[in-house]
Amino acid sequence: MSQSVLIWYDGIFLEPEDLRLSFGDFQKQMYGAVYETIRTYDGKPFALKKHFDRMKRSLSYLREEISINFRNFLKIVLDGIEKLGCESRIQAFQIPRSGKIFFIFSQLKSIDVSQGVRIGISSVRKADPLSIPPQLKMTARADILLARIFIKDSYDNIMLGPKGQVCEGTFSNVFIVKKGRIVTPSTDSGILDGVTRENVIALAKELGIPIEERWMELKELINADEVFLTHTSVGIVPVRGIEEKVLFETGTGTLTDELRRNFENFIRERKENWEGIS
Repeated sequence: MSQSVLIWYDGIFLEPEDLRLSFGDFQKQMYGAVYETIRTYDGKPFALKKHFDRMKRSLSYLREEISINFRNFLKIVLDGIEKLGCESRIQAFQIPRSGKIFFIFSQLKSIDVSQGVRIGISSVRKADPLSIPPQLKMTARADILLARIFIKDSYDNIMLGPKGQVCEGTFSNVFIVKKGRIVTPSTDSGILDGVTRENVIALAKELGIPIEERWMELKELINADEVFLTHTSVGIVPVRGIEEKVLFETGTGTLTDELRRNFENFIRERKENWEGIS
């Protein structure tokens, strides 16, 4: 059975038009929701246990626990993938205070990024980690929501931290290449530790490419030899331009291209990406 979008809520799968919330749940949803975005490769959910554990961590900042164990989380995800009948993008949400969980399953869109994308630099700064933990992944984060408003024609906007350090995009992590060395902002720069980011770091080490995790200045981003983004839905995204000022060549011979060629085979073979999935 093939559907375009499916929702799991209150123990059953629904089509979007059949979803009904109680007034109480509707009110609680106004606080926002902790969430994770997952995708499939060959019909299997990628790094599901890592996403589950990260969702638990986000909820811990709100002094809450996840309302479901991993075994049931996995069953819902696998059932939804089967019902959808195609490569899937899965969003899992938990509403604070009510503890209600729901899942949205949709067809994974194939996006051609081979020619590179253009990114912008956001005028909206990331919230100070002392105010909002960067590892709290929640729909109600005002700093990220404001930065997304101004993306316009860019693929994503890169956000800077309170001290001007490069942090991340509104939905992606950022990497630069300079003189054959890869650099990405460290977690203490004020970023979310992306699952795809983690895999790219491991892949670079396996390929023998020097890689650093550290604070990054904006001038390093502007003057890089190559720039690429990482995020769950697409994987590795080469950057061709930053706003209207800088163009990067993409294609064969670049480290970005080498990582992209090896990425999917690497993640398929890395056992920890499939932990808990038989």
